[in-house]
Amino acid sequence: MNFQPNEEQRLLCESARKFFAHEFGLARVREVETQGLNAFLPVYRQMGELGYLGIAIAEEAGGAGGDWLDLALFAEEAGRALVPTLQITSVVLGAQALLTLGDPGSERIAALAAGTTVIAPAWLEGTDAGREPAQATRAVARGDRVEIEGGKRFVQGYDVASELLVSACDADSSARFVLVPRDCEGLAATPQRLSSLDVVHDLVFSRVSVSRQSVLPGAWGAWLEAIDGAKIIAAAWAVGAARAALDMAVTYAKDRKQFGRAIGSFQAVQHRLADAAILLEQASAMVRYAAWLHARTGHCPREAAMAKLVAGRAIREVTHAATLTFGGYGFMEEFDIQLYFRRAKLLEHLIEGPVVQRELIAAEPSEDLLRVY
Repeated sequence: MNFQPNEEQRLLCESARKFFAHEFGLARVREVETQGLNAFLPVYRQMGELGYLGIAIAEEAGGAGGDWLDLALFAEEAGRALVPTLQITSVVLGAQALLTLGDPGSERIAALAAGTTVIAPAWLEGTDAGREPAQATRAVARGDRVEIEGGKRFVQGYDVASELLVSACDADSSARFVLVPRDCEGLAATPQRLSSLDVVHDLVFSRVSVSRQSVLPGAWGAWLEAIDGAKIIAAAWAVGAARAALDMAVTYAKDRKQFGRAIGSFQAVQHRLADAAILLEQASAMVRYAAWLHARTGHCPREAAMAKLVAGRAIREVTHAATLTFGGYGFMEEFDIQLYFRRAKLLEHLIEGPVVQRELIAAEPSEDLLRVY
């Protein structure tokens, strides 16, 4: 197996890096922090026009084609530029989930891939979310309508979404997914600002009524397949951000002088950055393997969990090492390295956190842990 980008993939990465350098530099990152996701939407729609949002969605479904390894390589470039993770939640999770859950509307998939509309998945009901469907939110049939009661937490992209993809249990306690307009009556949202300055919302559904056609036919197993793909791309996003933070720290260590010499000449600094580089390369290899395998088989929950776990550790420890390299400057808002450090926790826990990944890996039969493809 060779996970080095081929010529087409290199051109994809180069074009993405140039695009983000021109359209979404770190000054724009700070702007989105203060003004919210609405300030990002013009760039997001440009990403759709260029076909970036539709990578790994078949052309006949309204996407740009390509496979999951193409998408993972693009995600590394997006993570490097600290691009908001709206593509992961709305397209990589949202659109792919609609495809696996059986949404018949091809126009909706095409609009999501074009960036002209946004969907916000809402499936979490607590901080200890696992792989089992939450039971508190209910969907009760009343004639030709369905009423939703309950609540969801940590919904990303709600402020720019036109629709929500909501998990709810029916009368048989089976998990179902319902498309809910964001502006429907009976829906209340409370914003929460994270340390990354991203805003998530807690939602309360009070007799929210939608048509029966809004209930998708697919069940929880199809949702988990979409989750596995999305967390591979979230892991690639984290690898890209960690790589940018490490590059920034190495450059600073070469330029910053102390005691008449560059601080990068001191062993303590060298060892810290060398350990960070090793973690980063391990994570990059695991993420690319998981993306390659997902493209081949469409089912690799264990490898997706491994990729998310090691990438989460990498973004946390690499940004920590990079911040320490800057000394006190690393904690000042005027320096860019803190932008990466503050997003580490978000990227580590995006889609699913490390506890769930450890449980998934530990549940695998020991004789299967070394299977080779």
